[in-house]
Amino acid sequence: MTSKVSICNQALSLVGAETITSLDDDQKEAKLCKLNYDNIRDTVLEAHDWTFAIKWYDLPALADPPLSEFANAYEIPSEVLRIMFVGQNYNSQANWQVEAGNIVTNDASCRCQTIISIDDPSKYSPLFIQAFVARMAMELAIPITNSRSLMESNAQLYRAKVQDAVTKDNQQGKTRRIRSRWLQASRSRGYRGAGPYV
Repeated sequence: MTSKVSICNQALSLVGAETITSLDDDQKEAKLCKLNYDNIRDTVLEAHDWTFAIKWYDLPALADPPLSEFANAYEIPSEVLRIMFVGQNYNSQANWQVEAGNIVTNDASCRCQTIISIDDPSKYSPLFIQAFVARMAMELAIPITNSRSLMESNAQLYRAKVQDAVTKDNQQGKTRRIRSRWLQASRSRGYRGAGPYV
């Protein structure tokens, strides 16, 4: 079963470092893993619309309106890393933006699709884990080994692994929905070009 420690140990093995038994171990490797784990995880999660990290919210409006051109503000939950979409459905998108941790819009309601931080490694896809491990190894290479070449080789590995993971994740329906919406809009507006890259 995948755990935080197993993810860290896979990353440590890529840089030739000693493995750990706990993030609370009194050794350099454990301390570095504990210091960086959450930030690196959220960086990789935020980088793509991972299907396992998508969550919808119906947010209540804040009592005080925003001091901006918009009429209403909605507080973004703390677990949200990125807002993907705001609106009741894909055919009625709201005019919105993020300001100071809130979604601001003129709409009287706020339904939004988000990417959230997920702490439980059992929720991750196997290919996401490989990408996460490679990114951990990239970030740990210099603090542990002082080797820029090792960092660069793991950066290349990360790019390859995350591309594999994104490609496979996109095959779970999201790509077809995005392309379908684009094609629908193209037909209604008379566009004849090729579809978007997704």
